[in-house]
Amino acid sequence: MKDLRGKVAFITGGGSGIGLGMATAFVKIGMKVVIADVRADRLEKAEASLKALSADVCSVEVDVTSRTSVESAAAFTQAEFGNVHVLCNNAGVGGSGAVLSQPIDAWQRVMNVNLWGPLYGIQAFLPAMLEHGEGGHIVNTSSFSGIHGHHSQSTYGTSKFALVGMSEFLRNDLASDNVSVSVLCPHVVDTAIFLGGLDDDDADGILERRKALKGVFDIAVEPETVGEQVIRGIQNDELYIFCDGQQTREMLDERITALRGALDRQFPPSS
Repeated sequence: MKDLRGKVAFITGGGSGIGLGMATAFVKIGMKVVIADVRADRLEKAEASLKALSADVCSVEVDVTSRTSVESAAAFTQAEFGNVHVLCNNAGVGGSGAVLSQPIDAWQRVMNVNLWGPLYGIQAFLPAMLEHGEGGHIVNTSSFSGIHGHHSQSTYGTSKFALVGMSEFLRNDLASDNVSVSVLCPHVVDTAIFLGGLDDDDADGILERRKALKGVFDIAVEPETVGEQVIRGIQNDELYIFCDGQQTREMLDERITALRGALDRQFPPSS
């Protein structure tokens, strides 16, 4: 999809962070946007900021762990703006720590949001996208933690690896259709996930957190920049959408080297 003007996008986790960044970038190029979030307070603020840019914006409260909730949001979007062309399964939650340190309910919660949520979105929106025949694109927000297993991110990283895999297989499924798939793999983005869940109005707490994590925020990409990268990824039909060059390249090279090294040791290349 090259020309996105006038097209309709639905974005989960659209009340803040990367979701709001995508929504802002989409609105600025003339798309119609529905943002969805589980938090009504974030939705209200986000919708107000977007409506200052365009009237073609609305919001809907949704719980991505509920198939019924996602299906209702799909019906709402169709009623408001008509056919959906871009689906952004962006809502997600974090989860760090060693594998054995995380209780089963933590695993289930992260998987329900980060993997089942996108699957519910695909099931709710994709059939209509295929039926209307106007073209479409699905963007699943994974993470570079779904490409490279770094640090101790047991529940989060596992869910994001799974989402990369589902995106690859879905793209294979749609190879002969006019709907395609990208998986967004951001490394460090300036979002609330690095603020430890602090409320927006906790200015002092946010300032202290930013000071403590200065090295992280020094390399962080702005959410709207990620939105612009997503637009280019859709237009160029990229399977993987990355958000920074240097650190991502270094870590990707590490993974490729490790994989190739293991293969070469077990099956030495012929001279």
